[in-house]
This record gives sequence, structure tokens and C-alpha cells, in this order.
Amino acid sequence: MLRIVVRSPDPRTARDAQAALAAAQIEAAAFAGPFRQAPDGEDIAVIVLPDGEFANCQEIFPSPTRLAVLAALPADRPPPNGLEAHACFQGAVALNAPPKLLAAQIDGAIRNALAREERARRAATAAELAVRAPSPAEARKLKALYIGAPSAMFLSLERALTEQGGLVAAAFSSYAGFDHLHDEPFDAVVLNGAHDPLTAISLCAALRRNTSLYHLPTMVVTGPGDDKTGQAAIERGAAAIVAANQPYGPALGWLFEAIRRERSRRGAEHESRALRDLMGEPRTGLFSRAPFEAHLARLAIDHHNSGRVLALAMLRVCPAIGARQPSPQMWKRGFDEISSLTGRLIRETDSGAAVGGDLIAIAMPATDAKQARRIAERVASVAECTAFAAGEGGAGPLVFEQSCTELQPGESGAALLARLTREASPELAQG
Repeated sequence: MLRIVVRSPDPRTARDAQAALAAAQIEAAAFAGPFRQAPDGEDIAVIVLPDGEFANCQEIFPSPTRLAVLAALPADRPPPNGLEAHACFQGAVALNAPPKLLAAQIDGAIRNALAREERARRAATAAELAVRAPSPAEARKLKALYIGAPSAMFLSLERALTEQGGLVAAAFSSYAGFDHLHDEPFDAVVLNGAHDPLTAISLCAALRRNTSLYHLPTMVVTGPGDDKTGQAAIERGAAAIVAANQPYGPALGWLFEAIRRERSRRGAEHESRALRDLMGEPRTGLFSRAPFEAHLARLAIDHHNSGRVLALAMLRVCPAIGARQPSPQMWKRGFDEISSLTGRLIRETDSGAAVGGDLIAIAMPATDAKQARRIAERVASVAECTAFAAGEGGAGPLVFEQSCTELQPGESGAALLARLTREASPELAQG
């Protein structure tokens, strides 16, 4: 769990912000008055700006463990539109937004912060190994999709994106809308549910069931006074809602905030994947053994310095009981398939590598052993359900033995890997 700290000059404001986060099921410490270091560390700082104005950069004091600084603003005073991030903040949240929406904003900011940290860490590992830096991703034009009946919102959306050099595509049916979403990338989608709320809610939910569209910033327009549709949209992952008879400006401001956040995260993840492929095998999505060990060493040092947890999981691939042992050639081909599947199933910020003929190690930044175990179980359960058979003829399916542990105080990355290897495969460690 990351350490979130609320900061405000006023004690009551800090406590109110802490209570708002608690209602969103987010635990945070509150500090008021002059700056002082959080005794237990600080990963995410939430700076309360009740007047909706960004603070001067000099007022935000550094913290050695901080991942990101977020501006906490009133819901009706969002950050300015645009794609450029503020010099002092890595994002913004609306403290008086519905708890589910506030929680989503914090979660999105954390994903972005962790992705940016891992990109920087992989770049440092690549530089240490004299691996050339990858080419930067090509800049993509800002683009949003409007789905639903024509409305004044379409004109407001088009004007807002045109001012930022972007454009809006329109689809007046859900079927045409999904065709657009599958054919080309968009930064956001706006669903007009003012006259057909059920379709808008269904579309919003359908986006969350699609892995490539899960984090797509979504805004839903509701009918006047239709709080029920707005709440349902938030429950299904909408980043902003607005009634058809309300000013569209604030909702568009929060939609732009979600766009900035997701563009930053996607860019960081794209560069992280490119660095991983340069230090590993693009086909499997895993690191090679030596770069993985170098990166794990860096992970261990960074997590000792920040005080954040670091977990390591190990998957041991074994033929099921009673199955025929496959030939070495068949086993290698099958293990390569499992490695490739693992590379697709782990998170973008995780780093994996084959560390033996039947072992795959997965390093998980800012993750405790309980979370790591859930991730390892998910990878194993999906892999075990594949149609892959470890051999020909009578060879049967595979099973996955899982081991997870956390980095211990003063432990190096090499010691962490050796300790878990002994646990997962004692005979290999002895050999």
C-alpha cells in the first residue's frame, strides 16, 4: 500500500480532505501548517487548494520518497484544459466528487506515477548495461469520440478539442461507435445518455470489459436531474458526468485531466516495454536473465531508499501428476509459450524473466506479498486453462507451483532472488 499524505495550511481543511479520502476507502495521513516530513514516508502528496488556484511551485516542498504531487481542487474548479502538465503537479483530484469517482482519480494517479517511476528505472538499468535508448513514441493527435444523439455537448466538445489542436469524431449509434473504437485510437469518449440512459450505461460498462479500452477516459451526459444515471456511470468507470442543462466546462476540465493522466501513463508504459524488449525477448515480453538480475538489484536499492515494499514471485512449471515427461525439445517449446503468456499477463510495471528451465521470476514494485500472490495465482490459473499440452501422445497438462516473498530490510536483489529460488526449487538451488 502506498503512503498518501494530505497537506494544507489549515488543520480543518486537511481533516476534511482526509475524511473525503476515507469515504472513498483511501487511507491517508493529514498534515497541516508548516511543511514537515511524514515520519512514515510519503509516496503521494495531495495538496489541498480550496480556492481552485494552483499554488506557487516554491510552496511544494520536496520529499525523498514521493512519487507524485496531486492538486486537490473543488469539482467545479478543474485544472485548465490542454495536454501540458502543470510544472508543480503530476495530476489533480476533486475532493468533493462522489467517493467512487475520487477513488478512481487517485487510483489513476497512482498507476501513472508507478509507470513513470518504472520507465525511469528501466532507462537507468539500460544505461548501466550500455543498451541504446529506444526511439520515442510518435506524437499522436488529440482525438475524442462522441456517441449518441446530436446535442449542445457535441459543439462544446468540438470547440474544446479544436482549441487544443484536436478533433472530434461522431457516431450516432452504439454499433457505429464501437466500430470507431476498434478501428482507431481515441483519447476519450463522450456518451450522450440524456435521452437514452440505458444505452449510455451499457456502453460505459462495455468499455470496462475490454482490456484495450478499460482505462479510456469517458464522460456521460445525463438528462436534467437524472442523478441515478450519473451514479451508474461513475460505478462503471466514467471519469466525468454532466447533466444536459448544466454548464459543460467543469466536466470537460476533468475529462481533460483524465486524458492527460492516461496519455502520460500510456507513454511511460510504451517506453518501458521498448526498454524491456531491448533487454530481453520481444516475443515473450520477458527480460533476459542478466538484465533482469541487474534490474532487480536496482529495484531493491530503490525500494530500500523509498521504504516501499517490493515483492518477488516465482512460478514453477511442472507436468501434472501422472502425465508423461515430454522430450527436452517439446518442453522448451512449451515453456517458451508459457513464458510468452506470462509476459502478457503481468502488469506493465512488473518485470519477469525465465531463471531456470522451469522457473519464471516476476518482480513487482510497490507490491506486498499478498498482492503478489493474487497476481501469481491469476497468471497460473489462466496458463493452466490454456490448451497447451507439454508433449505429444500421452503427455498431459501443466500445473504451476507459486512462491511469493517480500524484500527484507538490508536484502539485495541477488539475495532476494536466491532466497525465493531455494524455496521454489531446492534441488536447483543446491545444484
